[in-house]
This record gives sequence, structure tokens and C-alpha cells, in this order.
Amino acid sequence: MDHHSKEIAAEDRIITHMNANHQDSLIRYLRHTHRLSSFRARNAHLTSVSYSSLTISTSPTSTPNPHTYLIPFDPPMTSYTEARTRLASLDAAATSALNVSPLTLKKYIRPRGFQAAIFILVIIFFLLFPRRANFLPGAYVYDLVSSNWRYGESVMWFCFIIQPVYITLVLSIHIVEMIYMERSRLRKYNVPRFGGLWWAWIASTFVEGWGAFVRVDKLMREKEKKAKAEH
Repeated sequence: MDHHSKEIAAEDRIITHMNANHQDSLIRYLRHTHRLSSFRARNAHLTSVSYSSLTISTSPTSTPNPHTYLIPFDPPMTSYTEARTRLASLDAAATSALNVSPLTLKKYIRPRGFQAAIFILVIIFFLLFPRRANFLPGAYVYDLVSSNWRYGESVMWFCFIIQPVYITLVLSIHIVEMIYMERSRLRKYNVPRFGGLWWAWIASTFVEGWGAFVRVDKLMREKEKKAKAEH
């Protein structure tokens, strides 16, 4: 293989590797260098690499006139053998500037066990509490609870009394938790805003609250432990 063929093969390997394994780094490059939002950069993929720069597109691969962005190497590389170190340096600079983790949250984990029970109970709450009449005689819920539980009538009356304040309070708490999840976890762990994964965690947090935080933290601790073991 001549020198030119080796250069082309090296470039292809870098592009394939970055797109397959490090799309999160490409997103960070764009967010840091070109000030793109995580949403605008969410489809980032490397289209070319040279000694002097990277070219990253945020458009689908089939787009006739894709949006592309140049990320310069300063100083330029002298060989593609430098690529790994240079790319790692770009990512470290982006991570520091953006104040995010080098680790990326890439999947949603549904609640299980006790967390699943809490999730279901909160769903039931959200279905029942918005309508105050659910706790009055004649309502299905009232009749079901009062006829099958000794303290059912007292509980239904209590729910009727607190409903206006309680539903507002609970909704406010869950909205605050949702905002805190976005700012303290999803942004930190490079989840593109408004993407499918972002919505999954946000919706889950709105319903269950703390359980979503527990799962995110556990998952990222495991990723951090694995990353340290690999190095």
C-alpha cells in the first residue's frame, strides 16, 4: 500500500471510529467551538478529517446541502498517528469549558421493584386528584374505597379537603424536580435536550421524582468505575 492509500485508510478509520463510538465528543466539539445547542448538535457526525481540521455535519447523511462545521487543529498534525491524542485534547477542552462530564448518559432505565410501585401510585394520584368530585359520594373511587375499607369514608373526606392545595403542591414539587434533573444530570451527562432520551428521563422524573435520580446516579457511577478500570 502506497503512502496516499495509507493516508486515506487512516482517515476512514478515524471517521468510522468517531461516528461509531464518540458521537458525544463530536457534539461537545460543536457546542464548545461553534456554540451550538445540544439539540442543534444532536445529529453530529464526522464527515472528513485532515491534518489541519475536522469537518462535522449536523444534517442527515442523505441531505443534499448539509450544515457543516470546521474544527481546527492548532497546530496542525504532522501525522494521523497524532489523531487520538489531539481528539482527546479537544474533548477535554470542551468538557472543561462546558462544565460537563466526559461520560455520557446513553440509555433510559425503567423503574423496577419499589420504584415501580411508587411510579404506579403516583400515576394513580395524577389520575384521581385533579378531579375533586372523585372523593364525593357517588363517585366510583369513593364508593369503591368506602365500601371496602373501614376508614374509607374518612380518607375520602380528607382527600376532598386537601385536594386544592395538595394537587398544586405536588405538581409544583414534581416540576421543580424535573427542572433539577435537566440542570444537574441530563445537561451534565451530555443528553441532547428535547431528544427521545431526554424526554424519557424528564417524563419519568415528573412522575416519580427521586427514583429517577437514583437510577441515573447508579448508572453513571458504574460507567465511571468501568472507565477507570479501562485506563
